[in-house]
Amino acid sequence: MNMIEHRTVSIGNAEFDFIRMQLGNAPLLILKGRKGYVMCGYLDVTTADKVGDIAVRVSGVSTLEDVLKASVAQASSRASELGIEKGMPVTDVLQFLN
Repeated sequence: MNMIEHRTVSIGNAEFDFIRMQLGNAPLLILKGRKGYVMCGYLDVTTADKVGDIAVRVSGVSTLEDVLKASVAQASSRASELGIEKGMPVTDVLQFLN
C-alpha cells in the first residue's frame, strides 16, 4: 500500500506544505510555498513552464532533509525570471517561493 505523507513545515519564518509519496523505486517529493514549489526529478520543468509555475527541480532526494540540502538542478522560466539559477542552494530559493 502506498502511503502519502503530507505535513506543514516551518522553515525560517515561512510555512510550506511537504508531500511525499513512495512510487516505484523512489519517492515523489514536493515542497510547496504560496507562490511556487520545489519538486523532485519525477516531475517535469517543461510542464511547469507550460502552465506558468514558479518551480525548481532537484534530484537525488528522498527526504525533506535531502531537499533542503539540495541545489537547483533546473528552474522554470518564471523561476529564472526571479533570479533563481541552476546550482543555487534550495535554502536560498525558498524566499522566492513563499
